[in-house]
Amino acid sequence: MNPQKIVIAMPTEEEFMPSISRWGHEYVWTKRETYFVNVIKKDISVSEMGVEETPDKATVEKLKQQMLDFIKNKAREMMPVLAFNKAHFEVLFAESPADRLAEYAKEINAGMIVVATRNKRGFSGLFLSSFADRLLKLSPCDVLVLRPN
Repeated sequence: MNPQKIVIAMPTEEEFMPSISRWGHEYVWTKRETYFVNVIKKDISVSEMGVEETPDKATVEKLKQQMLDFIKNKAREMMPVLAFNKAHFEVLFAESPADRLAEYAKEINAGMIVVATRNKRGFSGLFLSSFADRLLKLSPCDVLVLRPN
């Protein structure tokens, strides 16, 4: 586990961005190797017609480029230029995004994963999202869970 490597689970939903952005503006980026990662859920179904993947292979590359552009723009807003120029950006596809993110963190020997969770109210607000909860169970390293204000 390398404490200098940090994986940031980049959300696409706007409700998560304030937490990630606030953390990014307060974080000290020097001497850290940063990986911004978005994992898109991929559904695989088997029928008598064969195996069907959603999104299909033709859509994957288009989605991947769109998401890379999105996470790069969000990262550029929250970190200094020098840190941004050294950052890594990944878009992955998996049946279980949390499982894949934990695997990715292990592959790069990350020291921490940063993830935002929803602003739940009432009894459900006592618990983390299923993504964050699963990530906590599977992660090979520390997980920083950012709750909204």
